[in-house]
Amino acid sequence: MKNLNIDDIKISSKLDDVIKNSVHEGYEEKLHLNSPNKKQKKFNKNIVAAAIVLIMGSTLIGSLFSKEVVATVKLAMFDIKKYLGVSNNLDEYSTIINEAISKNGITIQLNEVILDKDEVIVSTTVKSDESLNNGSGIMMFGDVYINGKILSGSSSGSGKQIDDYTEENVISYTLDEELNNGDLYIEIKYDKVLLIIDGTEKEINGPWSFKFISNGDALSTNTNIINLNNSFTLDNGQKITLNEYKSNPVGEKIYYSIENKDKNNVYSLELRGYDDLGNEVEFYSSHEEMTTGLMKNQTEISEDAKVLTLKPYASLAFPKQSGQMNHDYKEVGKEFTIILK
Repeated sequence: MKNLNIDDIKISSKLDDVIKNSVHEGYEEKLHLNSPNKKQKKFNKNIVAAAIVLIMGSTLIGSLFSKEVVATVKLAMFDIKKYLGVSNNLDEYSTIINEAISKNGITIQLNEVILDKDEVIVSTTVKSDESLNNGSGIMMFGDVYINGKILSGSSSGSGKQIDDYTEENVISYTLDEELNNGDLYIEIKYDKVLLIIDGTEKEINGPWSFKFISNGDALSTNTNIINLNNSFTLDNGQKITLNEYKSNPVGEKIYYSIENKDKNNVYSLELRGYDDLGNEVEFYSSHEEMTTGLMKNQTEISEDAKVLTLKPYASLAFPKQSGQMNHDYKEVGKEFTIILK
């Protein structure tokens, strides 16, 4: 009989009915800067400011767990939409995985995945046999493969600690190219994790690999795209052109292009305004490279809204004087509108 390595055991979802979910609510850690009463947690390997990513990198997130209880592990799974800040039912757009893998004392559970054309949204639950308080934790290094080709670049996300040992995370992986239609063979692979206990770091090798088939056609069909042509110039001469507004049940995005990029003076961008119903709307910089960038809406836009009125703001991300993130935003362009209907 072939030797069985219990470190690589995958726990079947058939055990759902016999294994208790024992995690309880803890405190939230959000990436969004408009949540002053909540701790911020950023998962980008290459963070510049406000989740702006300038260099393509792998995500860093997570927690740890010991193999002694691998036979009974079944972590609580949660609704991905609460992390995306939307009220829409996303069931028809998501692929439920609900699979846990334990290796070398680390258990990672992949809960749910959504394909959104140029990004893959992934939710995980991770656990540790040592307390995650007092600066302890673990960072997972993940990559996304589509039909055998690695496509993940930068990533950003948010998380929630639900007890001293357990965290839930949602990470959005920006892809190097748009996804094709039809069924796709997906692999989400974590090659290693970085365990941090009381300030001491230890690298633990995997891999933890999840393979499945998913399809983003339903969300793609329900996506609305509006062409934009609005430009403004920053103090350093960098020109920003807003090119496209995209909305679907997962959220709203604005894609922009960059001219005269100055890598030594990186700006954080925001679009602030309101809809025709009087509700506040705010987009923040989620991802940026040398010639392109992406902004995401961090408010919920009503289905009844017909017009968005927005104004651009910018802040020098890390002033040379302090080297710390700057929240001193100022207007950098004129007000403009996006006709939704």
